[in-house]
Amino acid sequence: MRNPVEGKNIIVIGSGIGGLSTAILLSLLNFQVTVVEKNLLPGGLMRSYRRDGLDCPVGVHYVGALGKEEPLGIMFHALGIPVDELFIPMGQRGIIDRYIFDDLTFDLPISVDALEDSLSNAFPQDKLAMNVVMKNLREMSRQMMDPSFLFSHGNPFQDTDYYLPMGELLDSLGATAGLRAVLAVPCNLIGVPLNDCPIIFHHMVLASYLFSSWRLKENGGKMTDIFVRRFEELGGKLILNDGVKKISIANGKANGVILESDTIILANGIVAAIHPKVILKLLDKDVVRESHRRRIQGLQETEGVVAVQVQVDAAAHPVMNHNIYRLNRDENGIIHDGMFYQVQGTNSANVNLLSIITKSLYSDWNRWENTFTGKRGQEYEERKMNIAKNLLIKAEEIFGDLSGARISDVYTPLTIRDYVNAPEGACYGIMRSSHQLLKAISLNNLPLPGLCLAGQNAIAPGVMGCLFGSFNAARQIIGSERFTKEIKWDV
Repeated sequence: MRNPVEGKNIIVIGSGIGGLSTAILLSLLNFQVTVVEKNLLPGGLMRSYRRDGLDCPVGVHYVGALGKEEPLGIMFHALGIPVDELFIPMGQRGIIDRYIFDDLTFDLPISVDALEDSLSNAFPQDKLAMNVVMKNLREMSRQMMDPSFLFSHGNPFQDTDYYLPMGELLDSLGATAGLRAVLAVPCNLIGVPLNDCPIIFHHMVLASYLFSSWRLKENGGKMTDIFVRRFEELGGKLILNDGVKKISIANGKANGVILESDTIILANGIVAAIHPKVILKLLDKDVVRESHRRRIQGLQETEGVVAVQVQVDAAAHPVMNHNIYRLNRDENGIIHDGMFYQVQGTNSANVNLLSIITKSLYSDWNRWENTFTGKRGQEYEERKMNIAKNLLIKAEEIFGDLSGARISDVYTPLTIRDYVNAPEGACYGIMRSSHQLLKAISLNNLPLPGLCLAGQNAIAPGVMGCLFGSFNAARQIIGSERFTKEIKWDV
């Protein structure tokens, strides 16, 4: 969308954090907003789900930069979402994450200065590489703390010098394998390999956690409820259990949607907080140029995951205020696989929840590609459970005896695909890699008046990326000048 919308009625497709954030912003700007969601409950990957009476996280395991004067905290404030009601800070013992390799354990500390000290102590032979990386990281941190970063017209990541792959930079600096492995972890957090991850996204992810790191106080269900409550108190309308089957076009502009129930809703503008490949399915083929259609269809997805939720004895396995990554790397410092571990409290004093997440290719589940959640059969369930049991055995290397643990749930890329309509079950949508970054950036300007993209596929992945996408969508709807004047940034 290249021109502001004329009129007051807006439809937002999708009620994840990207869709709801966009809807709240536009409601604050006096638009009449309707959010349409295909599922029974709103929230997308933001929402947790219940198994055995416990709340299990999906997409919000921890977030960075939620401090009062930090980028995500400023955006939450602009939305009117209470950070202190939802999140608690991590790292009270001085670390956010623990990276465990076969030959090295590295604790990610709080603050850029502390990271520099830790890296210097761990890798004294990498002084040149560290000087360059830390200089860049400090500059990126400075930019992220500057209000102009949030006001950038369409894309806060405009420094093309930072589009080069992080791996290429480390190669040029002669970084050792150990340093490369430690610095590769932020790339893996957004599903992009070190050798193809743009410096800008590596630094954005790392800097955000170094500003401050936060974990949900309770669960994603409460987070969703607060976003929905904020939207509805501003006069917004939420339609559930009725997905969009077509975006209607009139006079060359998007002017409404047709729902699965055949309900027609007209609008002056549409924000699609869904995957761009799904948007194509909602449009008649002649609406989008074939070259643009092929560009979107050819975008590579980030890899999927298998996630296991495990009940553990709270006395033997207390809540951890940091996360653990058990990682496997090669002789060049490239991480090929690993596990993420997090231990959280539950509503039971005797039980904590151990979450285990590891990479899983969509192709690994081809046999059940044409099935739907809850109807995949016994063999699928057995395969999931076998994977979960093996992951639990590996977890004992970190946590000790887990023989009394109970597996509550296992989900796969197919689960995510069905739940949020991600074509290959990718948790982070399209891959923001250097080789397809320009294609990805082009998504910010869909070639159809009245239609724009929001969520993590619009600007960047993760919670912060989702909100950048939402703010950018609001900017497109109302125009940059009005956006700058009317969004309340003061903290």
